[in-house]
Amino acid sequence: MEVLGHRGSRNPGPENTPLAVEAALAAGADGIEVDIRRTADGDLVCLHDPRLPRLGGRAVVRRSTAELVAKGVPLLHDVLDAWGGRGRIIIEIKNQPGQPDFDAPREERAAQLLVELLRARGLTGPEAGVTVSSFDWFAIERVRAADVGVRTAFLTMPRMAVTGGLAYVRSAGHAELHAHTSAVLAATDAAARARAAGIRLVTWTVTSERAALRLREAGVDAIICDAPADIVRALKAPA
Repeated sequence: MEVLGHRGSRNPGPENTPLAVEAALAAGADGIEVDIRRTADGDLVCLHDPRLPRLGGRAVVRRSTAELVAKGVPLLHDVLDAWGGRGRIIIEIKNQPGQPDFDAPREERAAQLLVELLRARGLTGPEAGVTVSSFDWFAIERVRAADVGVRTAFLTMPRMAVTGGLAYVRSAGHAELHAHTSAVLAATDAAARARAAGIRLVTWTVTSERAALRLREAGVDAIICDAPADIVRALKAPA
């Protein structure tokens, strides 16, 4: 079972930064997951929330790249440099209704920005180690349609059953389902169903060693966790 650092590594953090990425990989994680949003200048930054208190609450999408960088928000380029191809990286496109940068179904971030960046950096094809995920199926479908050869994954909310997520992933041709931990643990046959469908099952967000051990026993392919150092240590400990 792969261990992937959530937002790089929320613990010790700071999340979605090169430091968090380095911490996760140094601790033995198999890879990391980070969030992206676009700036007013059309650059991609690693940030979970659409607004930041330290930016006066104004939307990230309405702030310049220079202003965001000056406030300590890293560019996706910086995080990719820190990752350096070690293990795998999941890039989550943040694009949810009600947020100021929501742009479905045009998907400016996915179609015009992320795909162009991956091509420019040569991060294409299955050997690149890149997976693009999102709660927004339009976004990952646009990435698939761009034919850059990276994995695409559908993120599902806690209330969505694993069977429903698997049905969409299979029909759309994505490689992975990123289901909430509670949904996976509630379905004893979740991993078996995913394997039968040829889909990798990844769970988010694992916040305890006990949950990680239960998910390994359940047979999931990977977990996205807040404290990868603790989880790696727990999984290596004698039974």
